[in-house]
Amino acid sequence: MTSRSKALLAVAAVVVILAIGVLAIVLSARYATSHVPGQSVLAIEIAGPIPEITQANPFGELFGGRVVSRQDVRDALVRAATDTRVRAVRLKVSEFQAGFATVAELRALLAAVGKSGKLTAAYLETAGEFAPGNGQYLLASACKRVVLNPLGDVNLTGLSARTPFIRGTLDKLGVEPDFPGIGDYKTARNFYTQKGYTPAEREMMTWLLDSLSSQMVAGIAAARGIEPARVQELIAKGPYVGPDARKNKLVDELADWATFVEATGKTATGHLEEVSLRRYLRAGRPNRSGATIAVLVAEGSIMRGGDGSSLFGGDVMGSDTMARAWRQVRESDAKAVIFRINSPGGSAVASEIIRAEMVRTGARMPVVVSMGDVAASGGYWITCGARKVIADPGTITASIGVFGGHLAMARFWEEKLGVTWGRLDGAPNADIFGSLDPWRPDQKVVVQKFLDRIYDAFLERVSAARKLTRAQVDAIGRGRVFTGEQAKARGLVDELGGFDEALTAAKKLAGIAPAADVKLEFYPKQRPFWQQMLDRSDGEEARLRTAIKELLSGRVQAPGPIWLPPIDVR
Repeated sequence: MTSRSKALLAVAAVVVILAIGVLAIVLSARYATSHVPGQSVLAIEIAGPIPEITQANPFGELFGGRVVSRQDVRDALVRAATDTRVRAVRLKVSEFQAGFATVAELRALLAAVGKSGKLTAAYLETAGEFAPGNGQYLLASACKRVVLNPLGDVNLTGLSARTPFIRGTLDKLGVEPDFPGIGDYKTARNFYTQKGYTPAEREMMTWLLDSLSSQMVAGIAAARGIEPARVQELIAKGPYVGPDARKNKLVDELADWATFVEATGKTATGHLEEVSLRRYLRAGRPNRSGATIAVLVAEGSIMRGGDGSSLFGGDVMGSDTMARAWRQVRESDAKAVIFRINSPGGSAVASEIIRAEMVRTGARMPVVVSMGDVAASGGYWITCGARKVIADPGTITASIGVFGGHLAMARFWEEKLGVTWGRLDGAPNADIFGSLDPWRPDQKVVVQKFLDRIYDAFLERVSAARKLTRAQVDAIGRGRVFTGEQAKARGLVDELGGFDEALTAAKKLAGIAPAADVKLEFYPKQRPFWQQMLDRSDGEEARLRTAIKELLSGRVQAPGPIWLPPIDVR
């Protein structure tokens, strides 16, 4: 055996020994921390991003905490509501990134725990620090007791919307935006073409703010035992320093974290042992036995191909991945499917691929849509054909409309950078998808034909799914965005509620008794951790190469013609 072979063998042996050691540590940690004492306080912290589900990472538990998902918190609180070992829930609310629908779902789960006779207590270091704290306070207010750090504030300021526009920048650069679309309310294109709100966009943003504001007022009023009119008055006079927040009954006490922990760690019957969310979930989750209900999670911008990360921020829901997941569901023993959607849309082609696979699955078993924070544009397209559509009142949805376009950048290249382009076209429309020159009138006719075709298909699918005429869909379409509450009033969704309301509906449609336990099987199926990392790296690298190539050739593209950019309401 050569020296090289001996060295490689030694390295391999060391790697194996280390792997065995790491595995032993992980397994021993799991065993040691999965026990739930007879008198426990469940400790949960809400901070950072809150995805729908988390991807399994065997090293996450060894080298630090993993991201907490909505499903993690849901499973823990559903179980805690009936678990006699859990006597209280201690919630720490820090800055987090989630929409109103997620906040509403978590509030409902906390309320259910409180109704079961258990203490629920929330701690706020501050609800906003020189920043809006509406979402943080709204979530914390769901608990029976709310405690604020003595130096903290309650920045309950009311909701506002801020929308950037880059038309002025484009004008300075000599870039000409050309973005036709259908519907004055399909406002994604305004980012490029306007310098401020159009009358239609201002009208739409106003009705969204009004709906979300009324929901926030109602939630705080019910939880804190304050009249809605008084809550509106408090919001109008906000924000509040800690003592004023307590004086106005927005919080119950001012105390530091150690004092809060001590107070929530004991009851009349004795001391409560703290059990972390991760430890509690290791000990078991609900919905792990009985008839199978599949949960297909659709999260991110919709694009053709596999999953990955979007250059516009957030995850990508790949049509290939979703189509494969639907086929796997059809081949499973599932009795029903919950199609959990949290997406602003994107590609029309990819949306139709996903929708068609959903309809094929629906022919074999009932499909119930559960909308998360956003299910708009393409995210609404993929709901068409489900047996039942359920949205949270705060879900951002609809946006039945289409847009497309390009940036004519010839002047920018020549006047700002001194770059000129030779032009040689083999046909009259060879450059129609280029981004040097503005579209000619005859090319605009062709582009509009493309957009009309997509919009007509959108109207057709919504009309058939919602039992509305095309004229009725068009009247509430044209790009209009609604909250779930507003969408239900217009017949675009069937019921209001969160994931558990969708679960109840799925059980009913599958003929499963309401009280019967079920097994939730999640799709798309997770690949091995190492494969996830490789696939994500490959996908992100490919998208980066494509973006650089498009930029150098003068093209800037949004995720697709049925895409809704994030609506920033705080």
